[in-house]
Amino acid sequence: MKKKIIDKIKNLKIKNFKEFILKNRKKAKIILLILIIVIALVVAIFSFSFNSKKTYPKQFQNNIDISSGMDEDFVSENMTRRRSDLVIGVMSDSHAEGNIYSMIAKFAKEVHIQEKGEMNPEKPDFIIELGDFIENRNVDGNGKQPIAEGIAEWKRADESLLGFEPRYHVAGNHEMFSLRKKDYEKLIGSDSYYSFMTKNYQIIVLDANYWFPTGEDVERDREKPGAYAGFIPEKEKKWLEEKLQENSQNIIFVHHPLYGLLNSIEIEELLTKYKDKVILIASGHKHTAKSSTFAGIDYIDMPSLNIKKQYAIIKIKGQKSMTSFINL
Repeated sequence: MKKKIIDKIKNLKIKNFKEFILKNRKKAKIILLILIIVIALVVAIFSFSFNSKKTYPKQFQNNIDISSGMDEDFVSENMTRRRSDLVIGVMSDSHAEGNIYSMIAKFAKEVHIQEKGEMNPEKPDFIIELGDFIENRNVDGNGKQPIAEGIAEWKRADESLLGFEPRYHVAGNHEMFSLRKKDYEKLIGSDSYYSFMTKNYQIIVLDANYWFPTGEDVERDREKPGAYAGFIPEKEKKWLEEKLQENSQNIIFVHHPLYGLLNSIEIEELLTKYKDKVILIASGHKHTAKSSTFAGIDYIDMPSLNIKKQYAIIKIKGQKSMTSFINL
């Protein structure tokens, strides 16, 4: 009996609901539309609150502390690019011989014309190669090239940069296994470690081609085990500290990674004292692109132009840097 009564009530409810829908189709459509709008608003509000934290494309995360926020004049919240204070084209470890000269020329053309993928390309203020510019260690494994041939190959590699000005060089271990230090300094027109100013930024170029612990030059006919790691002698260390004291905005380039030097602890202690004055350090030698920190300073390992077929564009705005590794 109770079951029959319940079934009648259910049937009555269903019947009444169907009759209501049939009689009030317009009202039912309006109610349904209102429900859809309410659900859509709830979803939109939830999505906005979930994504309210700033995020940045991967390429913007190189050498930038995202947690501290980015300079709005550098990259705005909607990712519209603003003009940088300084733009640098960087290549490393070309080990030039054979068809590699054409790769160097292609790098020079690309950085001169535009940076790949840029909406508003900015021509670099200068370009710099971070050492091992030439291969020139031996001839088919049968002994060293004559120095004159090594010099000729270096000049050919430099000419492959197509006259881009200004351009700068860093001493790599391959040059020093092939040339004498004085030959190299004559080619670049300065000491093997040097500095220059551009747009209120001081660029510091280091040379780690010295023997540990004497500080003698690593160069042709004076090779010893350990030259691969590199060493910065006391005289150069003092010079580096003096330079860091002169300017509050410094960028350091070197061939050998500072973290791998035979006196890396000493160099780290020195740079830690001036970490607020150094925007970025970049080195070659390892052939693979990597971003890290050293002495509390943003640090990049440059890829090999020869092996990885990559170069980099470094953009500076104030005390911040942004590095893009680009396929050739």
